[in-house]
Amino acid sequence: MPLQIVSLVPEGAPSSLYRSFIPMQALALSGHRVHVEERNELGDPAQLRDVDVVHMFRLMGPGVEQFTRQLRDDGVAVVWDNDFDVSSAPADHPVGVAVAEAGIERELLAAEQAMLALATLVTVPTAELAERYRAAGAAEVEVLPNLLPPQFQRRGQAGADTTTIGYAAMQEHAWDYERVGAATALRELLEQRPELRLLAIGLDLGIDDERCEQLPWQPYDDLPALLSRCDVALAPLADVPFNRTRSNVKLKEYAACGVPWLASPVGEYAQLGQEHGGRHVADGDWVEQIGQLLDAPAARQRLADAGRGWTDGNCATSHTQVLERIFARADDLSDY
Repeated sequence: MPLQIVSLVPEGAPSSLYRSFIPMQALALSGHRVHVEERNELGDPAQLRDVDVVHMFRLMGPGVEQFTRQLRDDGVAVVWDNDFDVSSAPADHPVGVAVAEAGIERELLAAEQAMLALATLVTVPTAELAERYRAAGAAEVEVLPNLLPPQFQRRGQAGADTTTIGYAAMQEHAWDYERVGAATALRELLEQRPELRLLAIGLDLGIDDERCEQLPWQPYDDLPALLSRCDVALAPLADVPFNRTRSNVKLKEYAACGVPWLASPVGEYAQLGQEHGGRHVADGDWVEQIGQLLDAPAARQRLADAGRGWTDGNCATSHTQVLERIFARADDLSDY
């Protein structure tokens, strides 16, 4: 039976694209009645009394807890979704710094714990975060990986006379980029290779060179065309507990655009390899590994072909049955 699902997400949260808009679109295409709304103030829960499932991404705090209790009392299933473990952010990481400066670490942890206990079901993008939440007392946790929309595909070609290294990430990833040696590697490679170009989308690489193009984060529909300009794309991650809960969606995006990737063997990235369109790079080996791939066009093509084959199965519309099972499970649990 079709479900009526309302998804509530914070205003201006980029990750809500993966955690709400894309999966909800797939459910809507499958015949479910879906509404997504960006809001920080939840309003009156009585307005959602006739909904089967209310999905909430990252929303938490006393007001959200009261809202959730009322929905549960009214027989509405609540699926609470979170995509990273704030409690494990290093003190000098941008997330850790922001939490410390706001003085809200205790409040955040208490609010997270409350939602783990109150929600009918919890969804997360990775098995590692699922295990952490189960250990923290969540009774029902499901892994819902970050998926791609069907239109996320290669658009265009890389330049014939230049070689471009791409890196798409939010600014917080500059912390990883510096720590694993990727920043030093790119500066060195620019000196070694006159034909080399860099394309950074979303973060500042800290490189003052006319061959380094740095763009703010772009509309998601424009991302495939930009990534398709690249010959190789990077995904450096420092090996810390915070990063072991992160999604592998960046590698899916690179692979879907036919761009071979080089990534740190950390968390979800460590489970992928050449059959998924890329290779792993140990800290300090970025110059050598990037150079080897840039000098091997046949190898890049093999990786590109493998990556596109892998991402064919990582479209949200290919996972509709998984999505339906998760939300139907939440609806069933609300009856008890």
